[in-house]
Amino acid sequence: MRRLVSCVWLLTLQVLTVNSLTQPNIVMMVADDLGWADMPWHDALTIAPTLTSLANSGIILDRHYVQPICSPTRSALMTGKYPSRLGLNHDTINAGEPYGLMVNETIISNYMSKMGYATHGVGKWHLGYCSWDLTPVKRGFDSFYGYYNGHETYYTKVTHNFFDFRSDTPAQNGSVNSEVVWSVNETYSTVNYANQAAKVVHDHDKNKPLFLYLPMQSVHNPNEVPDSYFQMYEGIVENVKRRTLLAMITAMDDAAEVVVSALKQTDLWENTIFIFFSDNGGPLKGIGNGQVNYPLRGGKYSYWEGGIRSSSFVHSPLLPGGIINEELIHVTDWLPTLTHLAACGVEPSSKCSGPYHKDIDGVNQWDAIVGAGKSNRTEFLVNIDPKAKNSALRWGPWKLYHGNPGKGDWVPPPRINEELYNSQFTEDLREREKFDSDMEYVMDTEWNDPDSIMLFDVVADPAETREVSKANPDVVKTMLDRLEYYQSRTTPPRNCPRDPASDPAKFGGVWTPWLKSC
Repeated sequence: MRRLVSCVWLLTLQVLTVNSLTQPNIVMMVADDLGWADMPWHDALTIAPTLTSLANSGIILDRHYVQPICSPTRSALMTGKYPSRLGLNHDTINAGEPYGLMVNETIISNYMSKMGYATHGVGKWHLGYCSWDLTPVKRGFDSFYGYYNGHETYYTKVTHNFFDFRSDTPAQNGSVNSEVVWSVNETYSTVNYANQAAKVVHDHDKNKPLFLYLPMQSVHNPNEVPDSYFQMYEGIVENVKRRTLLAMITAMDDAAEVVVSALKQTDLWENTIFIFFSDNGGPLKGIGNGQVNYPLRGGKYSYWEGGIRSSSFVHSPLLPGGIINEELIHVTDWLPTLTHLAACGVEPSSKCSGPYHKDIDGVNQWDAIVGAGKSNRTEFLVNIDPKAKNSALRWGPWKLYHGNPGKGDWVPPPRINEELYNSQFTEDLREREKFDSDMEYVMDTEWNDPDSIMLFDVVADPAETREVSKANPDVVKTMLDRLEYYQSRTTPPRNCPRDPASDPAKFGGVWTPWLKSC
């Protein structure tokens, strides 16, 4: 057993010296737009042996919550703060828009770097790039390989008609050495990321712990996948969109296998914690590319469970496995949880006190994750969006919607596998044959009213079929009071239109930072 070094923390980044042998390597793989029923532990049709094995022999986080869309989730992950406090609570940061996650925010890579970790990002950034100061290697990462925007083609690496793919490292003068990687054109991006992540692992100096942030492009649109993966589902899934989506997951699973194999080959795996989750739920049909959140209601862009309850697990040779963890965990919790790991290793907080983070919303959940205690939270703010005039809050088993929570359909997969269809979760849904008409009534009469109130017990009713606000007026009042508190801490959304000066035609056809500061 590795010996932990006790330490005292200051309220600054001037952090202690920690014996690196107590610090686990941390790999965080974040899927993009993955549906609740898209992974094998929720839908047996998906072929993903590596992630399935890691999940089933690890700790499945069954009540892990994120934000409804990309940039807000990534900002919450990086800062430990609710996006409503960052002005990132409405929509996403789009190409050429002159704002991003503010430079005065200390983010997870800053902390990990100060605590002695080698820090590398491979994949999607999506937190702004109007100036170089907003890009990853100016924010604590030792390297970044991937794209700055929110989406692009998998082969040609194009978004909004221009190229977006680069390899960044810090320059000695404090600027960024940024190479546009034209050579990846026509190579499937999941392969690019797997190979780069493996290279990072093989090149890693074992005298330092490793923090590898791996935000995948998969399975965001467009629907693109090598034919070899598509053919794996012949005779299994007939719907072309769904079949392509599952094939994209299988390709992502192969990327996970490449990374895990690299960690094993370099003798890093035994001291590694592997974390997996999706940045939001899958978009519903019409805007999605085959994702399924069923039997959860709604999807990406919405506050319903299907939009914010994320498939997630933690796996490590250092930890027990075969566990389904039902403790309440929010994406803001990862910053204080990972810095606890960096300070204390895998020891629970009762044996080692990790850092104290001033003025964040996340809480250290390590004890809850490993079964050494209960969740350190009883509530979380889903969001407050002044532009959309809506908000939502989770408190205990309750979830309250104030205003329109977004599209709230239940969308089953084109072909439901028998295991999912016959589960108690879905049986409970089928027994209530009238819920469709009930929800249609709510939809028609209340959703366009910014003052509408809906309340659900999402523990007893995870599919959100029974609206119970009238039967629980005291709960409604308490939750509205809490929303009022969070409203007092809300920053107006900082969205702004695309800046004409960002035109990639001025920069050799590449999306690139264009302002000195923003």
